Amino acid sequence: MITHRDSYRLSDISVVSVRRPFMAPAFMIGGGLSGFGHMFADLLYPGELLGLVIGGLSLVAAGSMAGQLKLLSRDLRGSELIDALWGSYSHLNRIRSQIVAAIRLSRPGAESPVGMGAGS
Repeated sequence: MITHRDSYRLSDISVVSVRRPFMAPAFMIGGGLSGFGHMFADLLYPGELLGLVIGGLSLVAAGSMAGQLKLLSRDLRGSELIDALWGSYSHLNRIRSQIVAAIRLSRPGAESPVGMGAGS
């Protein structure tokens, strides 16, 4: 089963999951900086306002781009693979898709993709 963020192999309850764990905190801190700048704009120097805007936008961008890939399964319990891999969300999501495709191909009776057969 595939959702917009997770891929589940129901036969052995394996989960390949990609998350954005810093997105909510980044939006909260970025919103707080924005609100602070708005409330005290008359008391702040232009450079300080610019710093608040750039800092808030940078936090939001970093929070939305950072990703975490987790592999969860009863078979992996206690192994090193249970730890998370960190990187850019888009790259990790592409890796998740490749992992799911490899899992599907490893099932008995699975057909290889077109052009990837034994005769190629």
